[in-house]
Amino acid sequence: MKKAFIAILVVVLTCTGFAQDADTVIETYKRNFARSSLGTKVELLKEAASYTNINMGPLYDTALQFVLDNAGILGNDALLREMTLFSVEMVKKYQYAPAASTVWKLFLTFRDSSIRVPILQTLAVIGKENQDVIASMNNFLNTQNTLFRAGEVIDMQVMDALLFALGKIGNKDSFNPIFTAYSLGYGESITKRAQAAIDSLGVDVGSMLNEIITRNQPVEKLAALKIGLQLTTLPKEKRGEIAENALRIGTTTKSDIQFDQNALLELRLLAARELTNLKWQSASSIAIQHFQDFQVQYARNRIPKSYFLEAIALLGAVATSEAAQTLALYLQYINTQMEQGKASDEQITIAVIYNLGLLGDKIAFDQLLYVSYLQYSDTIKKAAQEALQKLKW
Repeated sequence: MKKAFIAILVVVLTCTGFAQDADTVIETYKRNFARSSLGTKVELLKEAASYTNINMGPLYDTALQFVLDNAGILGNDALLREMTLFSVEMVKKYQYAPAASTVWKLFLTFRDSSIRVPILQTLAVIGKENQDVIASMNNFLNTQNTLFRAGEVIDMQVMDALLFALGKIGNKDSFNPIFTAYSLGYGESITKRAQAAIDSLGVDVGSMLNEIITRNQPVEKLAALKIGLQLTTLPKEKRGEIAENALRIGTTTKSDIQFDQNALLELRLLAARELTNLKWQSASSIAIQHFQDFQVQYARNRIPKSYFLEAIALLGAVATSEAAQTLALYLQYINTQMEQGKASDEQITIAVIYNLGLLGDKIAFDQLLYVSYLQYSDTIKKAAQEALQKLKW
């Protein structure tokens, strides 16, 4: 009987469709949908999907409203579920934005991820202009973050789809909840999805990350720097600004909490490496402060030698006269220690000499020359001679 009904409807619409406008076709389907049985409704919706020259979105919006109105009564009815999934897909196909509010209400009604995920995939297409829906999605993500932080189990399929949808929608108000999701440690796949979502927001992410680095807790500062250095859309200039700010904050911020200390140390290391790669001259003053602090910490065995070597390399990379003066003074200290019979660390000494050669500043001449008069190894003396040849006069 259902198929006979659908067949008659198709014939009527086929014979008259060319004479009718799109609204008439849609209204005809809506009327027949309203008076059909549940099974016939599903068949009718499938038949209407054959239209390519008419946006049948209003019909599927009507179907989704029917589902919403009857979800409490019909519960997990298989036909209602089929109608939901099919209509959600058709709304996406026709890109029917007015259905966004209804689709989101269905998301809140159903708890099954097999329904929620397709709903979010549809909202990624039709939700861009609906500020209320976007705000509700952001609130939902905030709630999930809060629950996860409290140790609750989160549906990771839904979380992944939610981050995907918010990234595609690209609203700036989504930045904070997405960033929180990135920093909470959901797992590698969710973290990557959050990173991709932030990357696609199309807002001034650099400024937002800098604000987090300046104001938030150390672990969030570190997360902000990490994501800033990983974003493919962030230009070199923004990465440099973020790294410089991170090094400044990491060097000047103090904490008695070991967890925060660890985050601040990692913040400094990552920032210094990025600034070294970029040869970021404007970071010269903070690079000097970073070096001087690490010099003290290394002397007290609080950091490994590799960290101090990286601080030396940063001074060579910023290429300023202030950086050259700082390294020359440190070489003077090493020479004085050597003159007093205290052996130097060869690796550190060579690193200082090498970077003075990179800087090429004549301020290092006296100390580099003095190396040849002291009881250094031939390797160090050779490095000093090579650095002397690179000085600019």
